[in-house]
Amino acid sequence: MRKSLRPSRSARGQSMVEYAIVTASLLVFSVGGWPFLVALLNALHRYFNSIYYVIQAPI
Repeated sequence: MRKSLRPSRSARGQSMVEYAIVTASLLVFSVGGWPFLVALLNALHRYFNSIYYVIQAPI
């Protein structure tokens, strides 16, 4: 019995489906995660401003 070195049609189809799912999930995460990232950066900016305000405040 000889085994074929070429993947079967179902194996090639499965890899394309997996590629499409991974690509779609990355796109959805990047678009859906953008407002969260903006809010996170704004919070970080306020945090550092408050630290510098406390450090520079007269005692």
